[in-house]
Amino acid sequence: MNRNAQAVVLAAIGAVALRVGATDEYARYVNDWMKWPLVVSGVAMVALAFLAVFSRSHDDDQASPAVWALLLPVVVAFVVQPPALGAYVAERRANDVAAVRLDKAAVAPLPTGEVNDMLVSEFVAYASVYPEVLTDRQVRLVGFVTRDDEGWYVTRLSISCCAADALAFRVRAAGPDGSEVPAEEQWVEVVGTWVSGTGEGIGATDAPVLEVAEVVPTAAPKRPYE
Repeated sequence: MNRNAQAVVLAAIGAVALRVGATDEYARYVNDWMKWPLVVSGVAMVALAFLAVFSRSHDDDQASPAVWALLLPVVVAFVVQPPALGAYVAERRANDVAAVRLDKAAVAPLPTGEVNDMLVSEFVAYASVYPEVLTDRQVRLVGFVTRDDEGWYVTRLSISCCAADALAFRVRAAGPDGSEVPAEEQWVEVVGTWVSGTGEGIGATDAPVLEVAEVVPTAAPKRPYE
């Protein structure tokens, strides 16, 4: 590969990293803390590409077609913006309460007389380990809809580092009576109360159930993962 070809490939990869890091697109692939490393890496690669082009020592050899073929996946990555992971992944990964770390000393009863906003993963963990926290408390969950033979679920994916380690957490929705079930993959806000006895115990095979009082369709958040 000659110097000019190296520069083009490096600049293209750097441009992709820079675009992903400088926009909200990075949230589809990695955790928040990786935003600025992506930006810095993109800037560095583009700068190195310019240095390679304007270096006096570059050669005039022609690059082979195979070298330029390396640009194809880079161009595709630049043009195509895949969506965040959704129902397909969630259906293949069960609630993993062991992956949610709860500090027992930090767990306090939820306030009464108000709707408490919670992460879906938190709700699953509380139902499993500290069900008393949820008893007779109204909560609001935000997630996308998944389905199976048991009914429909409010689902959210959680990542530690990147989309490759995503875990799915889901809460089965019961009711409200007579309401239309939202479409699969539709993002919703649901308000309801935990059904006592569901989802209890580490390694529980059943998902906790939320007795739903209200379902409101909503737009997908900029940060799709918890």
